[in-house]
Amino acid sequence: MNYLVIDVGTSSMRGVLYNCDGKVLYSHQLTYHVIYLNDILAEQNPQDWESALYSIIAKVYGYCQTSGLSISAISLTCQRSSIIPVDKDGTPLSNAIMWMDKRNQDICQELSSINSFIFQKTGATLNTVFSGSKMTWVRRAEPEIYKRTYKFLTIADYLTYLMTGEFKTDHTYGGRSLLMNLYSKKWDPELLDIFEVDESKLCELVSPGSIIGYTTSGFLSKTGIPVGTPLISAGGDQQCAALGQGLSSQGTLEITAGTGAFILAYSDSVPSDLAMNTICGPHAIPGKYVLESSILSCASLYNWCINAFLDSSSKDSKTAIKQLNVLVENTPAGSNGCISLPFFQGRGTPDWNSKATGSFMNVTLKTTKGDFVRSILEAIVYELSHNINILESYLGEAKQIYLGGGLSRFSLFNQIQADVYEKELLLNDNGEQTALGAYLSAAVTMHRFSTYEEAVLFIQQEQHFEKYVPDSANSIIYHAQKEKSTRYYNILYK
Repeated sequence: MNYLVIDVGTSSMRGVLYNCDGKVLYSHQLTYHVIYLNDILAEQNPQDWESALYSIIAKVYGYCQTSGLSISAISLTCQRSSIIPVDKDGTPLSNAIMWMDKRNQDICQELSSINSFIFQKTGATLNTVFSGSKMTWVRRAEPEIYKRTYKFLTIADYLTYLMTGEFKTDHTYGGRSLLMNLYSKKWDPELLDIFEVDESKLCELVSPGSIIGYTTSGFLSKTGIPVGTPLISAGGDQQCAALGQGLSSQGTLEITAGTGAFILAYSDSVPSDLAMNTICGPHAIPGKYVLESSILSCASLYNWCINAFLDSSSKDSKTAIKQLNVLVENTPAGSNGCISLPFFQGRGTPDWNSKATGSFMNVTLKTTKGDFVRSILEAIVYELSHNINILESYLGEAKQIYLGGGLSRFSLFNQIQADVYEKELLLNDNGEQTALGAYLSAAVTMHRFSTYEEAVLFIQQEQHFEKYVPDSANSIIYHAQKEKSTRYYNILYK
């Protein structure tokens, strides 16, 4: 058996062909871009994903034909909270409203008095990222589009429709809407009423790891994939990354430093003492859960640094990243006193403050570009550290912490994390945890393995990890800087 994973991120889509034992046979990737209309509005043309899907799958299937291989199943994992209103034929009625779009911030503020009630039902607090209030915005601001909308789709749902003709979604995406009851795993009538969303406009909910449909003749004509190929909904990208990192038992935690940064910790159940300082949602493993914390700006801040601190001749991406890395490496721990608040798109957990903005503190005439850039990396890690402490208050000390995401390729960033957290960290040399998690989901669903734990143990035998050990001298410096950054945030926003 061979499994084709479709991994849909914010900036690219990848197709990765795995054999039954998790070996990569072939991969193909295409990039695209979010349309930032201003500091509030972020959209994307759904044609980007449709074109990328057809092109990638046709390319992979062409490779299979020339290599004498078959595809037993397709496994889909995707970014989670963007929405696309479509008509009965699945035709988009507008650009997608992306997860980082904040046009719904006034709606979130309006509903803030019932935040606790929403949290009790969903395991998450009001925030601009989740999709339910984005649908509310469409209803109020674009009533004609709302009226014509047959279904609101996530990007995963849209691709599912293109492949199978089915309007279905899994619990990991439903859990990012504030419309699904965390305990019943169903659309909640009271929440639908609060957010003014008609249930008929939502997809059917299924468990992650389900065969969500089978490919159609229309999809065959676009890609060559045989009719009836099963499509597995492997779960949202962060849940799949957690599974790919090995989060299949209590005491494991992973940090993905991508466009945004996410911390996920495995939990067998919803904690009974859950408070409004984290998110609890369904895991990619059916019936299990993850506690999750979100940092809205992470690697995206490194891209901002390229534009802010490098001249135009240095803006080839690989060259620019190397130059930024050198600036950071030549700057001491603590950034010579410079402190940043990394809230360029607002603050995520624990308090979801969409009004927070990026700031630099303790800037003097001696502050250098390197100080600014390193202070941003350190600030991201301080935020991650706050959230790790919260997750551990529910689940106990993390026995294994795994690193992933684009910024984890920068070794010094990983060392900063080890020094701030004062913990040993593990970096998998695979680097493709999200796609790997989607492979594991397919391998269990298609009965290659009997359990997720068995699948994770099998795949980890073939992996190698780089270990990062904390430097106690740097930990002292970072502890002082972290306390100052917390005070600055409280002065500005509390």
